[in-house]
Amino acid sequence: MKKSPASSLAQFKERLKKLQQRLKQLQVSGCLIEEPMALFYLTGLQLSLGKLWVSPAKACLFVDGRYIQACQETCPFPAVLVSDKAILEFIQKEKLKEVAFDSQATSYDRYQVLKQTFPKVQWQPVPKILKQIRAIKDAKEIALMKKSAQCLWKGFEHIKSILKVGMTELDVAKEFEIFCLRHGAQGLAFKAIIAFGENTAKPHYRPGKVKLKKNMIVLCDIGVDVENYHSDMTRIVFFGAVDLRLKEIYAVVRKSQKAAFDACRPGITAGELEQVSLNVIRDAGMEHLLLHRLGHGIGLETHEFPSLTAAGEDKNAVLKPGMAVTLEPGLYIPGVGGVRYEDTVIVTPKGAVNLYPVDKLDPTLAKKR
Repeated sequence: MKKSPASSLAQFKERLKKLQQRLKQLQVSGCLIEEPMALFYLTGLQLSLGKLWVSPAKACLFVDGRYIQACQETCPFPAVLVSDKAILEFIQKEKLKEVAFDSQATSYDRYQVLKQTFPKVQWQPVPKILKQIRAIKDAKEIALMKKSAQCLWKGFEHIKSILKVGMTELDVAKEFEIFCLRHGAQGLAFKAIIAFGENTAKPHYRPGKVKLKKNMIVLCDIGVDVENYHSDMTRIVFFGAVDLRLKEIYAVVRKSQKAAFDACRPGITAGELEQVSLNVIRDAGMEHLLLHRLGHGIGLETHEFPSLTAAGEDKNAVLKPGMAVTLEPGLYIPGVGGVRYEDTVIVTPKGAVNLYPVDKLDPTLAKKR
């Protein structure tokens, strides 16, 4: 079990306070947090198993014997050995009647156990109860996201330095991972998407044994985990003189992404932001080449709230200062290739800040190898 090196008691007390305010909005007397990532966010502790019960005034972490000593030493809230009796005492003392739980993280079987174990509790399903709170990053989180982005950028620069004829997609993916692990990453945020040639037309492609040839397009969708915070970025490299159609869609994608970046500011909704990006693509007559949304929230996980789409459940989500989102429009021509250009940005009171350098508009590798 690890504790975040950037954690502080004040930071977690503030997060708990926000959750307790959320309980008032939901009109419930408490909540149960069991999902490991949510537990980490609220305690700074990486637990495979734990139960955090929260009332409007208190919080108590229940863990088994494997974790009890470490939790009692470092947890920002009281930590006790888990038992139905101990939990029941907390419920009675805090007068918990209506208790919210994350209905997207709790299985049906687990829900049935909760009802049978604590029959006097009225269980209130709330999907992703922490999503609004986690969406607003504090200063320490933003600092870690910048650190993760810096590591990732170095990894991309390394990729460009090693590209040569005959390398496979898997070769590049492995070299990227090893480099980042040696330069501060705890691991990858997700399996690197390294695609050559026509494989770039497959957005969630997995690298294989395809070898790099002259005049191929290269797509790198990559991310790393630095001190638990994820980075995510996509870049295109022209390994020589690529198909003119790919250059055309690259220009449109870059224009679309810039329009979204310029419009990314507090007050705009997720749906409105995607619409800005879509307008550029539609004006170019390329809407039929679209395959996915504009972007997504990011932080402790690669994909977080909000989803930047004009069609999904988050379409009316309003962007606020402190949110971290990706902007990644893409256009794809089956059998030819595809282009995606992705940055992670932090929403500020005046607009947005990009965590990555902006590439030149011609991504042709200066020196073919």
